[in-house]
Amino acid sequence: MLFEVKHSNNNHYATVVIDNILCVPHCHTSYEILFVIEGRIVANIDGREHIVSKGECVVILPMQIHSYCTVDNSKAEISIFSNDYIFDFYNETKDKEFENPVLSYNLSDVEVLKKSNDRFEIKSILYKYCSSLMKSGIKKADKSNNDLSAKIVLYIQKNFKNNISLKQMANEIGYSYNYLSSYFKTQFGCGYAEYVNKFRLEEAVRMLKRTDKSITQIAFESGFTSIRNFNDVFKKEFGISPLLYRKTKI
Repeated sequence: MLFEVKHSNNNHYATVVIDNILCVPHCHTSYEILFVIEGRIVANIDGREHIVSKGECVVILPMQIHSYCTVDNSKAEISIFSNDYIFDFYNETKDKEFENPVLSYNLSDVEVLKKSNDRFEIKSILYKYCSSLMKSGIKKADKSNNDLSAKIVLYIQKNFKNNISLKQMANEIGYSYNYLSSYFKTQFGCGYAEYVNKFRLEEAVRMLKRTDKSITQIAFESGFTSIRNFNDVFKKEFGISPLLYRKTKI
């Protein structure tokens, strides 16, 4: 998720390879194509689940709320690119969604997307998959709830490292606390605090795996207000302490 947010800027293209992907529901202004190289991955897009198997990819449109969960041991390559990178396609599909965002792919295309420095070669492959997506069926997107959900997700993505409350978020995005509280449980299937903690845990796991920072540093830099709270939330989610996770998962 942090990779996607960081690279959601103008005329940008980038790739990343991820093993056993697992991420909290999030959204961004860029396009994303996830290619499953090994295993199977569940992609949840705007509340609809799609099983994506080896040899298949799934296309995420700008501002679609999505998450991933590995079913079997998985390896995936993610290509992410800004709206203006495929401007014609963006203009054709703005405010629309696809009947089936899952497609088959050629492994040679994935290799080019990962290794090529030729933007025209990259765009030609991206447009090929855009064309296949158009043929799968297109319809007007239901925006009744998506706009508010996206506002909520973007706000939390930007502020989860701070001590943010639901009341504070309601004031800042212009909704009543009571309405937002009820809406949140209905749309996200969990409480506000639990959802914010999922972002914090994702950031904490990243630092546990990729840095030598102390558990205390990681706790506070992820947005937790105390070591005890961090340990309790972490153990509830993963069944072990952050320290043991670092020792066994790296």
